[in-house]
Amino acid sequence: MGSTSGVRTFSKSDDPVAAEECCNTVGKGFASEPNNVFFCADPALFEGRWRAIAHNSLLRSPETPLLHSVASGDTQHAAVAFAYSYPEQKTPDDAPEPPGVIDLSGSGRPEAVPTRDEMLKYLGDKKTEFYQRRGPFEYVAFLATRPEHWGRGLGSRLLKHLTDRADAGGRWAYLEATNADNARLYARHGFREIETKVWTLECLPGQRMMLIYMERPPSAQQQ
Repeated sequence: MGSTSGVRTFSKSDDPVAAEECCNTVGKGFASEPNNVFFCADPALFEGRWRAIAHNSLLRSPETPLLHSVASGDTQHAAVAFAYSYPEQKTPDDAPEPPGVIDLSGSGRPEAVPTRDEMLKYLGDKKTEFYQRRGPFEYVAFLATRPEHWGRGLGSRLLKHLTDRADAGGRWAYLEATNADNARLYARHGFREIETKVWTLECLPGQRMMLIYMERPPSAQQQ
């Protein structure tokens, strides 16, 4: 567990209570995410679903110091990133499910399950492909700020912390943006678009799921 430039880095095992607060931040920050409606019909469930997704992610990697958070005022975890070194800190694909995983099946659209599974496989395949092309890299899985703290540069502080870490190791960084606004933020920190992938369903006209895959070279390779 450590802190640099006001960013606290720790694992779930280091501080379980703080880890759950980070999950709460993910839930609140992603509740307005435009892709939510594609997988869940009830907006009242969006925050809880993301909180559970973050919770499950930490359960699968309890010893990995993948939590990076910054405070704002009296809020200790006003903005949070889940980020880790790939492949060194990646949870094995064949790892058994740990106890305490929250079942999300009851809150999602049944008709979107096949697309969700396809998306998750695609996410994994793209990281494997990126590793083969760029070597070991720093992966940013989530970056979220509580809505009441938006516009204060907290996300940028976290991104600088993470990109500085990647630069120190001479490593590329990789992430998936979920909308154009986020992609513009990442671009200001040196990320560039690799590909945009869109999923649609005939039963959900006008709705789509979009991911923008982005990479950032280490500073030594930037022009």
